[in-house]
Amino acid sequence: MKTSLSSLDIAALVAEIRPKTINSWVNNIYSIGDNLVLLRFRKSAEAPFEIIFDLGKRFHITKFLRKKPVTPNNKILSLRKHIRDLPVNKFYQRKMDRVIVFEIAYKDGFYKLVFELFGEGNIILVGPNNKIILAYRYRRMKDRDVHPGRLFKFPPSSDDNILTLDEETFFKTLTTSQGKITPVLNNILGLGPLYSKDIVSKANITTTKIEDLSQEEIKHLFEKIQELQQVIKNQEYEFVQYLDEDEIVDITPVPVTKYNDLEVQEVESFNESLDEFFSSQEEEPEYTEDKSEVTGKITKSQKTLDSQESHLINLIKQEEDEKRKGDLLYANFALVDELLTTIVNARQADIPWSEIEEKLTEGKKKGIPSAGILEKLEAKNKQIWIKLRDETKNIEEVIELDFTLSVADSANSFYEKSKKARRKIPGAKAAIERSKKQIKDIEDKKDVIVKEVETKPLAIKRSKKWYEKFHWFICGDHIIIGGTDLKTNERILKTYLDDDDLFFHADVHGAPFVVVKDGQDNISEECLAEVAAFALNYSSLWKDKKLVGDVYYVLPDQVSLTPPSGQYLPKGSVMIYGEKNYLKSIEINHTIGILFLEQNAQVIGGPAASVENRTDIFMQIKPGETPKGKIAKELLNIFFKRSSDEQKYKIENLTVNDILPFIPGDSVIIQ
Repeated sequence: MKTSLSSLDIAALVAEIRPKTINSWVNNIYSIGDNLVLLRFRKSAEAPFEIIFDLGKRFHITKFLRKKPVTPNNKILSLRKHIRDLPVNKFYQRKMDRVIVFEIAYKDGFYKLVFELFGEGNIILVGPNNKIILAYRYRRMKDRDVHPGRLFKFPPSSDDNILTLDEETFFKTLTTSQGKITPVLNNILGLGPLYSKDIVSKANITTTKIEDLSQEEIKHLFEKIQELQQVIKNQEYEFVQYLDEDEIVDITPVPVTKYNDLEVQEVESFNESLDEFFSSQEEEPEYTEDKSEVTGKITKSQKTLDSQESHLINLIKQEEDEKRKGDLLYANFALVDELLTTIVNARQADIPWSEIEEKLTEGKKKGIPSAGILEKLEAKNKQIWIKLRDETKNIEEVIELDFTLSVADSANSFYEKSKKARRKIPGAKAAIERSKKQIKDIEDKKDVIVKEVETKPLAIKRSKKWYEKFHWFICGDHIIIGGTDLKTNERILKTYLDDDDLFFHADVHGAPFVVVKDGQDNISEECLAEVAAFALNYSSLWKDKKLVGDVYYVLPDQVSLTPPSGQYLPKGSVMIYGEKNYLKSIEINHTIGILFLEQNAQVIGGPAASVENRTDIFMQIKPGETPKGKIAKELLNIFFKRSSDEQKYKIENLTVNDILPFIPGDSVIIQ
């Protein structure tokens, strides 16, 4: 399941959204919670757009509205003070690192706004003198000091990556290395484990160790690297998303073999797909329960009002901007006309574009005024950018023109846009007044609405998380999933087992494949024991009414669905290579409880400690003789009786089918 962007994802995303960000202006900056930061940009004659950053994980342009705090934190206020209303000159990925940079024009230099999308993540504002002005997180490391006033250094990075790698360096590195292929390949290429593994798979490499590679296999590896290298350099991405039972598992800029068993859909926009995927996983803000309807109505109306006020500001600015462009063209009519005439006449004389651009550059160097105003020329799109000085405001402005149109036609086009914006302003103001009145009316009726909510509560259907199609529970910060049958066992191994996870299996025939997401990151001994119990709970031991068993766990690269050459692997089995870590004499213990959310209730289940840490309403079960269906009905009745009067309406919206997946087999309830 995708939780962050790899360096290849970032390269593809930067390539897609760079045209929109360049020459835009930083309109505002917001913090949303602890880790989300939102930048709003505006661009002349275009609607404002927003980029959301989840520090350490991902970024993308977003179309979804988010509730913003009334009072920003001090670092956001400081960022606003430095870079708000300044233009973005450059936007790029640093090498192939998980680092992106905005270069923001300031006087004769530029600020660098650096976003780090690894580890805990960070935002660093660097001044024109290359000294740090502020950072979201200050830290002192062996090779970097991220504090105000210090010279800025990018995170350490290898000089070699997939874009710079040549065949000689690759062969030398591989022939002098030892160990497993994927980690070494990942260090060389900097792509992330998913894409490094994909290169190995596409090269049809079956061995896992570098020292076992033949010269021919190394050659095949480099050929696949070169193919991906060309995709990145030429930006020839093929965006695809992978679905498991209508749920998106991953979105990638190139097809990958890991997801061959999943449904594949091509998508036009990498950014839009990532926005839909990640935004849907963000937690919704919570409101006080008995006032949720009031708050919801006011919030919705306030969002409408905010949008209308923003629209009015844009209309007023558009009216001014478009008129100023028309005025500037007429004020510099002769210069602009001379430049346009030169370009059009040269093309009519069949002079190549390269020669036209060369002569204009020479003219600029010689100080010819009409050539001096030219900033950029795009022959393919029939566009030029010219820089004209506004003497009234003592500033220079870059204006985009269609060089096939006359100066008068271009100026009139700007004037028409200005008039069109001006005509919309009265309607925008009227809409704002209507929204303000609507908010006031809601406030006046607040007591009536609250009373209705208190007397007629409504439980809203809960959207399920991706892991709920498996057996699952949560221990600390870790999500644990287990297969429900042979098919989902295989699916977990092929699709959901990542390099940072742990793989568990009960040491009996007939047990689920269990995966601890990010299990190698600070998992406690208590969680290890609970995962082991979870693996036993859903194994054949429950059916056999045995209460104790052994469980082992291994790293992902020790697990394979492919047997050694010449051997047979029974369906539903798995090959484990290397040493197993055993947890002996683990007792089966399984608890089912109810978690009350803002507007609904959720059934949870798993080892007792994890469930009891999350709710006060739970019951323990163990192997017994009572059928699952009857146990589910009894539990539902118990939960209803033990819930408060204010919570009962949420329980009423649950059914036996919500509880059945959490019951391993015929059971008995422990009172």
